[in-house]
Amino acid sequence: MLERRSALASAKPYVSSVLQLGEARGFSLTQAASLGEGFRRAITPITGKLPSNPGIAIESNGRTIIRVGPDQFWFVGPENDDEFATKLSRRCAMTPLSHSRTRIFLEGTPTRQVLAKGIPLDFHESAFKPRQFAMTGLHHTPVLVHCVDINLFHLYAMRTFALSVWDWLSDAALEFADSSR
Repeated sequence: MLERRSALASAKPYVSSVLQLGEARGFSLTQAASLGEGFRRAITPITGKLPSNPGIAIESNGRTIIRVGPDQFWFVGPENDDEFATKLSRRCAMTPLSHSRTRIFLEGTPTRQVLAKGIPLDFHESAFKPRQFAMTGLHHTPVLVHCVDINLFHLYAMRTFALSVWDWLSDAALEFADSSR
């Protein structure tokens, strides 16, 4: 069986006592989409509650559900969630994205400062709250930024650009790195 190799295998580690930067591994990412009538009604028995508006991620049936378009959802669940994907594929256009995305986490008090250096969003706590997300760009690279908690963000980057995103985040966070680096 093929073993999945991290896109960040060659990344230089980032060390800080106030900011953690790392790869959040062990997840599945499945996209479900449809343009037909009754799409949401058809998948709800499998997915559970769906977000009513884009921009807010919800938890349902052990998965994070992100509505990325009018009839397009990302489901972030446990690794090797094949049964879920199989059930979805019978009711809509289902695309597995797990192997095409790298999830990078940034956690700590300076997280919002670091992200604001290169992402054109308002990262003030009153503007970008937990459970919110945005599809945006970082250093000319498309990313989905998800505010998981007040000072915890997940960035979903295409695998081919993951190392570039990592390097940019590491550089932007240099002022918070431990001096022994």
